[in-house]
Amino acid sequence: MYLKDDSKLSYSEKHITYKIKNGDTLQNVARELNIEPRLLRAYHNIHCNLPDLIEADFPYQLDYLILAPEKAALTDEEREKKRAKVVFNDPPLCLSLNYARVDTTYGVLYTIENGDKIHTIKQKINVKWKAKSDNDFYFFEITRIGKIYINDTEADTMAEDIAEKASAALYPLIVVVDATGKWVDINNFEQVKKRWTTTKKEIQKYYKGAFIEKYFSIYDKTLENSDNLYLSLSKDWFLYALFNGIHVQYPPTLIIQKETGFPFITKDENISYQVDQTLDDYLDVDNFIIVAIKGNLNDERSKTDFDNALNIKVNEYTEERPMGTYRAKYFLNPNNYFPESVFVSCDLALDVTQKYTISISNLNDTKEQVIATRQKIFIDESKPQKKWWQF
Repeated sequence: MYLKDDSKLSYSEKHITYKIKNGDTLQNVARELNIEPRLLRAYHNIHCNLPDLIEADFPYQLDYLILAPEKAALTDEEREKKRAKVVFNDPPLCLSLNYARVDTTYGVLYTIENGDKIHTIKQKINVKWKAKSDNDFYFFEITRIGKIYINDTEADTMAEDIAEKASAALYPLIVVVDATGKWVDINNFEQVKKRWTTTKKEIQKYYKGAFIEKYFSIYDKTLENSDNLYLSLSKDWFLYALFNGIHVQYPPTLIIQKETGFPFITKDENISYQVDQTLDDYLDVDNFIIVAIKGNLNDERSKTDFDNALNIKVNEYTEERPMGTYRAKYFLNPNNYFPESVFVSCDLALDVTQKYTISISNLNDTKEQVIATRQKIFIDESKPQKKWWQF
């Protein structure tokens, strides 16, 4: 408890204090209070009586450790005033990938909402800078780490196990990204194809039958050439979200109007949205560069067309077009302009509402409260929350 300074009070009553218990040491109290031992000792020694000075550890007669008062938290208004301007190292208002020498592991959560049914997929993915070409293309190595979790459970059915083993053959995957931040090609196709040949033989040791052969035929066709693999992976939600054309030079208005798509679950088509992509030229209160994307469905297809594409059964045909929204937010490191966190969400107002969400966060980011705050933008706060990035 903090008490007012009063000349009649002892020094232990004038400050915030910690009552030392039997067995306490400077080290374990520091761990408990999450304060460096040297800082605990320094503040205490400035304010204590001479006999109570802490040297290597607490003196035997010490009853109270004097603690520094907590600094008052800034108000939202004060934090807003402290926001700094974004510094652009290349042409004005340009978010270049020239500084993205990253080696980052992300926690990735995909959420698929089909009416009242909600399915989730979790995985860890590492992204590592590899090189830049003379003609301004960038090469990043994408590596999947550990297991994939479907609805918080490791793959436990035959189909899930086969799918996970087969998809693992794709990694490490080296993608080619253009100067705008969109990925445009695959650089190590021959390595991927060779891995698939080995992986296929391993799977055949454990699984056989018509289902397996049909599954293999799909993968074999996908890996016939680099173009087929690129077209297949163009539906990958993680690659789509991370490399989504935000590394461009922005106009003085800081707003770019464009069309963006979102991959369907079951078909080859994308959902099309008309959006505004906006760069905030001030860092946010947590010192991140913010790129926000927001817009509405801009697609000629009817509700029935969408229902058919998503394999949703309908009773009668309708020409009515559905409503839909798209929103995304990118939190970029101000030093390298590469995403620390990404949130993408789009929905379709069909008879059975469809909603797809991607949440990506740097697992090295220790600011858990910051991550949780960003996540609330896209996840209903009324639902029970947990630290989804922990596996």
